[in-house]
Amino acid sequence: MTVEAGRPDAPAPEVAARAAALRDWLIGEARFIDDPDTVVEGFAARLIGAGLPLDRMTSVIPTLYAVRRGLGRNWSREAGIRTLDFPWDNQADYEASPFYPAHRTRDWVAFRFDEVADQDYGIVAELRGEGYTHYLCMPVFFRDGTEGGLTFATRHPEGFSEADFALLRAIEDSIAMVLELNRVWILLRETLRMYVGEAPQARILSGQVRRGDVVHIRSAIVFADMRGFTALSGGMSGEETVDLLNRYFDCVVPPIEEAGGDVLKYIGDGVLAIFRAEARGEAACAKALRAARAILERIAADRAAAAPARRFDIKIALHFGEVAYGNIGSGARLDYTVVGPGVNLASRLADLAGRLERRILVSEDFARRLPDQGFEAMGAHALRGVAAPQRVFAPRA
Repeated sequence: MTVEAGRPDAPAPEVAARAAALRDWLIGEARFIDDPDTVVEGFAARLIGAGLPLDRMTSVIPTLYAVRRGLGRNWSREAGIRTLDFPWDNQADYEASPFYPAHRTRDWVAFRFDEVADQDYGIVAELRGEGYTHYLCMPVFFRDGTEGGLTFATRHPEGFSEADFALLRAIEDSIAMVLELNRVWILLRETLRMYVGEAPQARILSGQVRRGDVVHIRSAIVFADMRGFTALSGGMSGEETVDLLNRYFDCVVPPIEEAGGDVLKYIGDGVLAIFRAEARGEAACAKALRAARAILERIAADRAAAAPARRFDIKIALHFGEVAYGNIGSGARLDYTVVGPGVNLASRLADLAGRLERRILVSEDFARRLPDQGFEAMGAHALRGVAAPQRVFAPRA
């Protein structure tokens, strides 16, 4: 419902001039600003400069991200920018918000707080308590059929005027265009990051998309593999196997990322990750070993909570060497991954860890970079596909 405002209106030509200036900024300068926070702050400042009594503004876009269905940014005069995550299970909150009727009717929803009840919308009680007087929800519809939008709120005693509404109506399409462009970039980055990792997505978007583009990186290499996955999952349904793998990856991936590593690949139940090295690589190896020990702690906690038939264990190989990092594939179907003797050696070390009944094994190249760790020598072993026998070590408890 649109509510009449009591503030005096600006003359129509003046409103048109303000709207033109805002449109020029939105489709000009704002289109090239990479940081969405800067866009929101700049837009809020320009709306206020155009005479809108704005005290709070929120933008919402749908995303394609594994842990959330939408992303928002809330701006207020007193708090500045705050990022909002909308999880996949927030349908009830959505249906209690003004966006729900706005998306259903494809029209704005506007109301004064002294003319609605707390139960009308989920945000009413909170914003009324903070002194807001007038609220507007502007829906935005994206090219792929998804929905988002913006909200505006003011504490001005007389709320938004008809001139304020006219100003926002005049720039509505420009707002939608900027939201669409920002959303496309966010979707592109988040989707790539979700499937190939942080560093590969940055390299791909910087233009490294030709087959054969390769970068050589010295790094600590982590190869983690679940023990006995085939036997453990043999009697499980597909859903149970997926749940098992997700529990396993929840134990393995966060410690690697928290320690600064890049998870590059899931290979069945295997995880391939690297820690980029500077200088001789001591810091990278220390981070990799710290991540491996944190993985064991998470698995111990998971095993304590799981039924015996659902418990899993792990074997982790740590190596230091050079990897070739780039595009491999055929035609237009490429994979961005790491290859090279160092990756092969780490994979064979993980197999050896299983045979030696060790949860962590490290190569000699890795161990000598951490001389203070007091590794236990496990002898020299022939590894399939590796030319010479390799001396291997295990961390002491």
